[in-house]
Amino acid sequence: LQSALPHGATLLGTILSLDKTCITSLSGDHVAHPLLISLANIHMDTRLKSSSNAFLLTALLPVVKFIHKNKRMRGVLQDRLIHHCLDIVLEPL
Repeated sequence: LQSALPHGATLLGTILSLDKTCITSLSGDHVAHPLLISLANIHMDTRLKSSSNAFLLTALLPVVKFIHKNKRMRGVLQDRLIHHCLDIVLEPL
């Protein structure tokens, strides 16, 4: 990969983190998937300390409840939505 980059460019490893979380505490059932990004060359002990600010919020991905009688189809739709959102958010990288 490095040889395909322009002269002077550097390839960096990245870590993405995605986990469903509640985004409101007072107004009901509002949840999202915060997408966090960090550099892979930051030592794990440093990266995992919340005070290090090693992760940056990149996007809030939606959590939707699909209405479909087939439970497996609901899971497929949710997975496809998340992957499509990731494609959009990560396209510039």
